[in-house]
Amino acid sequence: MTADLPEADLGYRLLAELRSVSDQLDAALVSVLRELDLTVPSANVLWHLTPTAALPSMSELARRTCSDPSTVTFIIDKLEKRGTVERLPGPDDKRVKVVALTAAGFAQREKLVDAMTQHLPLRRLSAREQRQLHRLLSKANSIA
Repeated sequence: MTADLPEADLGYRLLAELRSVSDQLDAALVSVLRELDLTVPSANVLWHLTPTAALPSMSELARRTCSDPSTVTFIIDKLEKRGTVERLPGPDDKRVKVVALTAAGFAQREKLVDAMTQHLPLRRLSAREQRQLHRLLSKANSIA
């Protein structure tokens, strides 16, 4: 039981549980990624192209995906050739390129998000528990 763990061990146990959930999700997504013909890095980029948010610049995508800018450029090149994304001039600085989903990219991202939420190991929690975990993870992710 977590209440019985010494505080020194709690951080490790929390990380171990988060890693286990992440590993379960990755394993469940192998077939979905194969079906969508996506690599894990390209799926990660699509995940970060939220349709309702402002279009991210290439450097912003690199920051969000914890990737080198050259890696993001390589991934965007591949996705652009497939017709999934397009690069557009930035709204404030035409030298900056922002990345937008195309209609095909939007459909592919929707399939990816649906698959991820359907295979999410956290679905074993009740709706109340999921809301509580969401609040706690949001608090942990907030920048002070």
